[in-house]
Parts: sequence; structure tokens; C-alpha cells
Amino acid sequence: MNELELLVAKKLLQLKCFSVQSKSPFIWANGWKSPIYFDDRKVFSYPYIRSFIKLELARMVAELFPDADVVAGIAVNAIGHGALVADQLALPYVYVHPTPKDHGLENQIEGDLRPRQKVVVIENQVSIGHYAMSVVEALRNSGCSVEGVVTIFDYQLPNATKLFKEADVPLVSLTNYEAVVQQARAEGIGKEEDWKALDDWRKNPARWKKSSKS
Repeated sequence: MNELELLVAKKLLQLKCFSVQSKSPFIWANGWKSPIYFDDRKVFSYPYIRSFIKLELARMVAELFPDADVVAGIAVNAIGHGALVADQLALPYVYVHPTPKDHGLENQIEGDLRPRQKVVVIENQVSIGHYAMSVVEALRNSGCSVEGVVTIFDYQLPNATKLFKEADVPLVSLTNYEAVVQQARAEGIGKEEDWKALDDWRKNPARWKKSSKS
């Protein structure tokens, strides 16, 4: 892990973007129970850190995907981050729903996009990776190529790593699970029982506390 990953983790921890509840776990949209929850929406309330995240995401796009023609944000939580990055890089911007809307124009891709354009996708976090893969598929079906996905936080779950590898899509992040845990422990944040629960959860998140009534 590098200095940037730890620095970003430190700033997100300062904003209390991470909540850890091993005894009363969170329920993810896919039904999994998780002892950790990442809420990056707090970033928008703090101009200095909002700007820092924007600049680091933009720098990563410029350095790793210099041929990108368009920035695409994933709806809904990455719409704001994507727009900030596109503005910083002076690139066209679209945002993409994981599935087509069931009302209005029923669009999946919002904004103007042309076939053969090279797109870099901005995500706020990658957990199991299904949202990002749905967006990648939509962009490819529109005739565009996806240069890569850039996210603020990566849970580093094997399921997602496998999905991105099979889809041949580079995934890069500002910080990740290991960096956050290391930084939190170094700062004395949280209880040791919670960190142990996190270690157990990561071994098999789909089955963790499956039979628990809590």
C-alpha cells in the first residue's frame, strides 16, 4: 500500500465516512450483511476534502488513462464525483444508470455519447462490482470502449476482482479496505472485536452471519 492510499484513508476517517458495527451489521442492497459501511456523501460537505478527492481522481485519470475522451459517472452516488472530475479535466461528461430508467425517456446513459469514444468510469466505491459492470456493459453496447474504472474506495473483495479481470477492465482506487483498516488501527479508532469481525467477514462476505438473527 502507498502513501496516497493511507492519506486518503486518513481524510475519510476524519469525516467519519466509515461506520463499523459488528454486532448490528448493515444490510447491503444485495442482501449481504456487512460490519462496515462507507458513506462518501459527507465529502461534498467539506470543500477542502471535496477538492482533494476531485484533484486526486482527476490526476489518476490523466496519468493512467490519458486517451480518455469522456468521463462517465455511475448513478447515483458517483454522479457528483464524476462531474467534478470531468470539469477539472475539461472533458465531456455523461452519467450512467446500472439499468435503464422505467420512466421518462427510459435512458440508461444520460448525456451525449458517440460510438468509438473512449470512456473512463468514475465510481464512489466498489464492493461486489455489479453496478460498475452493468455500466461497463451499457457503455460497450453503445459502441464505446471503456478505458478503466476509477473509484474512491475499493473493498478489495475477491468477487469484484474476478469480475473486473474477466471483463478486462482496469480498476484503480484512491484507497482501499486494507489501507483504511491499517490507518484506523494506527489512530486507535474502533474496537479490536470489530476489526476481528471485519477479518472474518472478508473471508466469506456472502455467508457471514447468514444464520444469525441479529
